[in-house]
Amino acid sequence: MKTDEANPQDWFMLASERLSAADVLFDQSGATYSGIEILQEAVERYLKGFLISKGWRLRKVHDLTLLNDEAQKFEPRFSTFDDLCESLTEQFWAQHYPGGDLSTVGSDYEELRQQTTGLVALIRAFAGGDSASEVT
Repeated sequence: MKTDEANPQDWFMLASERLSAADVLFDQSGATYSGIEILQEAVERYLKGFLISKGWRLRKVHDLTLLNDEAQKFEPRFSTFDDLCESLTEQFWAQHYPGGDLSTVGSDYEELRQQTTGLVALIRAFAGGDSASEVT
């Protein structure tokens, strides 16, 4: 299967797969550094899918705060997820390269995962039609 970076459904499919992987890892091992990275990647892809569906031109960034700020230009309710995006971005970078402070990475995983469910629900509300089935 070939994907297309301009197709929001491809972003949602990849986001959903990562979110499922984060859930499996958490169920098996609890909060882990890898789990934080996978959760961050899921949120990143959901936000990029939403933005691309609104005509946004892809920027290859990992900063969820930046992506969420862009999403707020289309829907102010994304501001509800400012803390989620800031925390996940900080924890992502802390574990991504050695040298970061890992003492709190994953300590709020369950809260981050719960907030992610809310973010996905907001995106689902805007996805409509066939795309709603792709956003889980």
